Amino acid sequence: MARLIGKLNEGSLLRRTVLTVGTFVLGSVTFVALVSLLLVSIAKAVLPSRGEDADSRDKEDDAIAAEEGTTTGKPVSAKPARTRRPRNAPAPDAE
Repeated sequence: MARLIGKLNEGSLLRRTVLTVGTFVLGSVTFVALVSLLLVSIAKAVLPSRGEDADSRDKEDDAIAAEEGTTTGKPVSAKPARTRRPRNAPAPDAE
């Protein structure tokens, strides 16, 4: 191993610099590829897939909600929804 390191230290400064930069680039690309592969694998395992699996999960969620007596969907907010009125609407006539 010491001989290999000694041979890498020989040569011109340009050759050593190119070797160092090339090693750094190769290591960086390898690291980014491995981390992205790992993250994609984790995301595929955690997130539901499209298609039949997602439909079966929705049916299971609906069955569980029916047993508990709740509904699925958007949660009910405490505030009622505001209706928008036009700004320049004529005042109602008091007849």
